[in-house]
Amino acid sequence: MFTENQVRQFYVATGTAADVIAPVEVDSSHAATDLSAKSDGACQFVLGPNGDEFYLQYKGPLDGPQRSDIIKVCNVMDVRLTAAADMVHKNKKAVITLDSTLVSTNNLAVTGDFVLNVGIKGYVALGFDSTKVKFGAVRGVSGTSASDFYKNMAKSLAKNFSRESVPMVKVGVSAAATGASPKWYGEDWSGTTAAAIVIEEVEQPWRRGVAKVEYVDFDVYASTVYANGADVIWGKVQFAGSAKYTDGTASAATITAGGTQVNSKRVADMEWFFHKERGDVYGEAGYPNNIDTVYQVVPDNAYGYSFIDIHYYFEGNSHNVGKSEKTLTIVVPGKASDPEELAQKLVGAAATTGQNPTPATGLYKWLDGITTIKVSPSWDAA
Repeated sequence: MFTENQVRQFYVATGTAADVIAPVEVDSSHAATDLSAKSDGACQFVLGPNGDEFYLQYKGPLDGPQRSDIIKVCNVMDVRLTAAADMVHKNKKAVITLDSTLVSTNNLAVTGDFVLNVGIKGYVALGFDSTKVKFGAVRGVSGTSASDFYKNMAKSLAKNFSRESVPMVKVGVSAAATGASPKWYGEDWSGTTAAAIVIEEVEQPWRRGVAKVEYVDFDVYASTVYANGADVIWGKVQFAGSAKYTDGTASAATITAGGTQVNSKRVADMEWFFHKERGDVYGEAGYPNNIDTVYQVVPDNAYGYSFIDIHYYFEGNSHNVGKSEKTLTIVVPGKASDPEELAQKLVGAAATTGQNPTPATGLYKWLDGITTIKVSPSWDAA
C-alpha cells in the first residue's frame, strides 16, 4: 500500500511460516517463488540476476501477487530491524508503603487522617495541563496493623476509581514490599498480610481508526500526618523501573514489573490510516458509499509485530538526478514459540563466527559494504 504521498510503502506479512519465504537470488538455477498459490500476505525479498537491485514480492488479499519498488542496492541508505518485544509498552506501576517512622512492630504508631492522591495526567486525552485527581482516605489509629491500614486505603481508593466509566488504574495490595503478585480489589484479601499498596495502569478502550491506543500516566502523592512534633509524609512511593522513592531517597526494594501491552493495535491503526491516505472512502467516509477494506493486521495478536524498515532513494537518469527518498516498511507478526522467527526468515541471516560459522544471507549479504543493518536488542534473541 502506498502512503504519505507514496513516500512510504507499507506491507503486512502473513502469520504462517509457509508463506514468509526466505530471500532468493535470481539466476539460471534459482527463481522467485510463485505466490499465486500462497496465502494472502505471503512475501519474499528477491535479488535480480545482476545482483544490483532487489524488491519485495507480495500477495495482496484481493489483487494477487504484486511487488514493491525495484530498489537499487547502492541506493539503500538505512535498514532497521525492530523486534516486537522492543516495542512493548510496560504498564506504569506504583508501590506505596508506610514511612518506617510511623510503624512499630508492623502496627501504626500514630493516629491521624491519611490521604493518598492519584493524579491522572492528560485525562481523556486533554493534554498534560488536564489532570484528574482521585483519592483514598483512611482514619488511622495507633495500634492498627499495617496490613489492615493498607487494605482499607486500597479499598477506599479503588471504590473512588470505580465510579469512572472507563477504568484507568487498578488498585490492590501485595504481601511483599516489592509489589509482587498483587491481589486486586475485588479478589479475596482475607488470607493476605498486606505489606504494600499497588497501583497499575489499565489498558484503555480501543477502536480501529476511531479511538487510538492511549496509555495512562499517573502520579501518586501521600498526604502528611502529625507525628513526633512535625508533619510527616506518611507514604513512600516507588515506581517500577526506579531504584528510588519519588522523594529521591534510595530504596532497598526492586519493584516487580507490571503488565505489558504489545503494539498490535497501534500497527492496526497504521494500516487503517495508510489506507485512508489513498482516499477517505477507505476510512468509511460517506458510509455506506465507501470501499470495504480487507485489513491484514490482527489487533489481538498477543505477540505484537516486528518492523523491517528499508530507507532508500530513487534517482532518475540523465539530467533527472534528483533524489526522492522513500521507506519500505514490512510488519511481521510474532509467534509464541519464537517471536521473531518469521521476520528473521524474511530478511535472511547475519554472518556468525565460531566453530560453525554461518555466512550472511539475504539483505545482510546483499547490502554488505553498502549500509550497516541496525537491529534492536531483542531481534536476535532466541
